[in-house]
Amino acid sequence: MRNKTIVGTILVVFIISGSIFAQEKEQKIELPQLTLEQKWDRAIYNLTSFWIAGIAYAKSQGKTAADFGKYVGELFAPEWEGAKGKGVQRFIQGMCWNWQIFKDFKMEILSESKTSFEAKIKGFAEGAVKAWTEPGVTIEDYFRCYEQLMVAITDYLGLEYKQKVEGDWIYFTVTEKK
Repeated sequence: MRNKTIVGTILVVFIISGSIFAQEKEQKIELPQLTLEQKWDRAIYNLTSFWIAGIAYAKSQGKTAADFGKYVGELFAPEWEGAKGKGVQRFIQGMCWNWQIFKDFKMEILSESKTSFEAKIKGFAEGAVKAWTEPGVTIEDYFRCYEQLMVAITDYLGLEYKQKVEGDWIYFTVTEKK
């Protein structure tokens, strides 16, 4: 009988403490419900933040933004296997597909042929890079990182990438290697 009393007391204590904890949990946090546009904005912000953080980390390790871009480009390049041997057009289409996630993205084609493509682009998170100065990443760092990312991917594809920055625009060419 004594064992039943002890077990019963323990159960009552657990039940009472459980209801106390349950009462404490009744206070609910209201979770935000984002619109598709807000989710998109957030995703772009997070993506840009990771690029900035990666460049800042590389610089803190004595590397350059270009080193980080090359590393990421070499890491991503095998994902482009399906574009190998399909020329500059396939590469440009794929990159344009990627760039269009940025709301302010603009691209103007300057010239194109079967073996080369020249264009200018802007509007892929430059504003965020200029605004978030604490990590010490400059817009020049961002563009150098981007350049080496493209060099690594195009090299993997048997293409050559060159770029120059003028004002807000990146002018670039992609040509088939001979």
